[in-house]
Amino acid sequence: MPRKKATRGNCVYCGKEYTRWGMTRHLQTCAVRASTFETDAKRPGRAQEICHLLVEDAWYSNYWLHLEISGRATLDELDEYLRVIWLDCCSHLSQFLINEIYYEREPEEEWSIGETKSTNAQIGSVLRPGTIAEYEYDLGTTTELKISAQTVRSGKWSGKPIRLMARNHPPETRCMVCGQQAEWICSECLWEGEDCFLCVHHLDKHEHDDEMTLPVVNSPRIGMCAYDGPAEPPY
Repeated sequence: MPRKKATRGNCVYCGKEYTRWGMTRHLQTCAVRASTFETDAKRPGRAQEICHLLVEDAWYSNYWLHLEISGRATLDELDEYLRVIWLDCCSHLSQFLINEIYYEREPEEEWSIGETKSTNAQIGSVLRPGTIAEYEYDLGTTTELKISAQTVRSGKWSGKPIRLMARNHPPETRCMVCGQQAEWICSECLWEGEDCFLCVHHLDKHEHDDEMTLPVVNSPRIGMCAYDGPAEPPY
């Protein structure tokens, strides 16, 4: 079976297109991005650590984000951002696992299966270059992400605590009946491990109920629970 092409995305700063790993390398040398460091340096305030994160679906790497986040931001703020841009449908629970420690919004040590701390922890204290964090949203119909800390730099920061630097283009989806561009996904077919994408024309003719279909979205949450897409940017 031929390998599927890796998804690509555009650098927010210069517009150049790369795969997720190509983007990792590019962002370290992007001249337009580097120029923003000089602009930030002229702003008031003191320098702090700023972390570059690669966030991707733990099982299907076609979905990815490159983020830059203030070291003083918290895991709670990162959790909220991921919910808005990629995940939230019914305000489910979520958790991080970093260096064998669980981080939750309201940790309940009585019921935890290991050491548990609050997501009030600052990014700079828990994510260092080379650290890989696991993240789960919805502990029933779970979406699992991998968060890799790429680099840490020192600089001044202003505005929102998280900046989007790059995001994958939507993966190609084809109708399982005719091969045309798909706009819908059948959740029941997805759960059964079968072909699950449908175009508008074949949606009405599909054997499963309409209540089992969801729109195709650019998110690892596609086809799960009641997820029908992200909030509108800016995130």
